Amino acid sequence: MSVIAIVALAILVMLAGGFYAGRSRAIAAVSGNTVGLHSLPNFHGYYVAIWTGLPAFLLLAAFGLFGSEAVERLTFAELRRDAAALGAQLEQRLDDDARYQALRGEAVQLRGRVSALNEDMERLRSARGDDRQPELLEQLRAEQLDVLNAVTSAEEAVIRRRAELVDGVALEARASGASLHELAGFELVQAPRERRQLFLSDAIQIANGELPSRESEELAAASEIVVRHQTQIRYLVSVIAVIMAAAGLMRTRDQVAPEFRARNHVENLVTALLLLSSVIAILTTVGIVFSLLFESIRFFSTVPVSEFLFGLQWSPQIALRADQVGQSGAFGAVPLFAGTALITLIAMAVAVPIGLLSAIYLSEYAGPRFRATAKPMLEILAGIPTVVYGFFALLTVGPAIRSLFTLLGFDDVVTQSALSAGLVMGIMIIPFISSLSDDVINSVPQTLRDGSYAMGATRSETITRVVMPAALPGIVGAILLAVSRAVGETMIVVMAAGQGANLTANPLESVTTITVQIVMLLTGDQEFDSPKTLSAFALGLVLFAITLVMNVIALRVVQRYREKYD
Repeated sequence: MSVIAIVALAILVMLAGGFYAGRSRAIAAVSGNTVGLHSLPNFHGYYVAIWTGLPAFLLLAAFGLFGSEAVERLTFAELRRDAAALGAQLEQRLDDDARYQALRGEAVQLRGRVSALNEDMERLRSARGDDRQPELLEQLRAEQLDVLNAVTSAEEAVIRRRAELVDGVALEARASGASLHELAGFELVQAPRERRQLFLSDAIQIANGELPSRESEELAAASEIVVRHQTQIRYLVSVIAVIMAAAGLMRTRDQVAPEFRARNHVENLVTALLLLSSVIAILTTVGIVFSLLFESIRFFSTVPVSEFLFGLQWSPQIALRADQVGQSGAFGAVPLFAGTALITLIAMAVAVPIGLLSAIYLSEYAGPRFRATAKPMLEILAGIPTVVYGFFALLTVGPAIRSLFTLLGFDDVVTQSALSAGLVMGIMIIPFISSLSDDVINSVPQTLRDGSYAMGATRSETITRVVMPAALPGIVGAILLAVSRAVGETMIVVMAAGQGANLTANPLESVTTITVQIVMLLTGDQEFDSPKTLSAFALGLVLFAITLVMNVIALRVVQRYREKYD
């Protein structure tokens, strides 16, 4: 068991002891007559227990969140100090190496030439009338391509020459008897950023007894530093946590007195925790919104908003190099909006009637025995993984729809279609509507039904004219929840409807949705500086706006009908 776990258990014991110490001290302060206490004895116990355990556990939580990063930073700083002498030798070697300096100068000149060509090309692109020179622009574009290739070659030559000098310094240092810590620090400092992080990760894995990506004497030496810092930080945090718990116990125990307002302090602390939770939730939402807005603004600085919202072709492209042809693609999102709306409409056309009618039957007509059996069986549909629905749609529903419409004389019916995805998605979200609607209908006061029956209304008239209008706000909320579930579904659409951005209203054709494209755009290693990747944030912003609109509509409906039945 680790030191931190032992300290956490010790703090728990101190917390429990603090509760009983505060409670017993409060009772003893009034000789057992608790009427003389401002607050109940338990509140005194809660007050002592909270200030015994809360600061210490917050410190342990901070260690759990930031302890690894602190160890990593301390290790890097120590290794960099150890490698300072070798780093100075390398810098001197780089300054004295004529070949390296010549390669650097050549690369700088080529980058300057690229900047000049970009300025000339931008000037020609913005020219109007007789100042336009398309032939010269094409000539500059070809020259830019050649210069960019030369820049790449020159920079690679600089990197290769620097690596040769780094290896030479490392070999000389090893031959002269430099310590492993110096060599490890030199390797870490001179490595590229991504290899630097890998070096530290391997050292930490070795220190934790895990299997690294590679093994070397330098990594073993670095892992010794990691172990030392981990041990120091653990013991430091453990000692501070125990001291904080003991100090909190002693201080709050001495505060217990008949006139002490323990209940007020405890309630204020609970209120502060609730407020903090609310603020965290709000800040999380605000952070999500601003992250979407920031990345979307970057995207719309490259692609016009009108093209994104009203364009009819979706074909995002990305270049492997800055000079590659086809760097930008077509970002018209109308096919995605249409595909999302089509599949959602089909799903709701299946789920709303079946779910709502089943809820009415279960709540108003079914007997207790049938209801106790049917409702859990219906809710099992909500527990089936979406990938299973996707397989079902791909292997069963899709081929069945294709065979049926082929027999009816329709040609070119595909297996992956909007109808297949919509039908299966509708089956999936039936429990969202039926279960919630059933609970809402059952919450309608029985007095409304009795009053309707007393006026001579039949059961069906009572349901349609009394129960359903009274339950309408909850039913609308259930339907909007189901719509949100349908809009956000991905796996069924990928497997049953395909991934092609096809603008069509024909449910027998293959379409795609917004969520599917977001997954495709952000899958794999991506750079967040291209229109292709940034378009995913613009699509996410559209989904956020759609959800916001649905919530506003739901609030309007609830407010209107609640006033009627309150």
